Amino acid sequence: MNRLQEIFKGWKNYMFPNKDIEEIAKTRMEICIGCDKLSDRNYCDICGCYMPAKVRSIKSKCDDKKW
Repeated sequence: MNRLQEIFKGWKNYMFPNKDIEEIAKTRMEICIGCDKLSDRNYCDICGCYMPAKVRSIKSKCDDKKW
């Protein structure tokens, strides 16, 4: 899957929540909240992604290798 497809799926899952994906997203977002690379607007300073959407893209990975 290419990066654009991953981004699209993350936004789709953000807009239309799925119980299983939400559990994964919650765990990932808790890690992000504890990271000093997360801006106050929920964007990652490393990859530039909006993290509430990225954590819902199942095939995406943290660029800092935290999840």
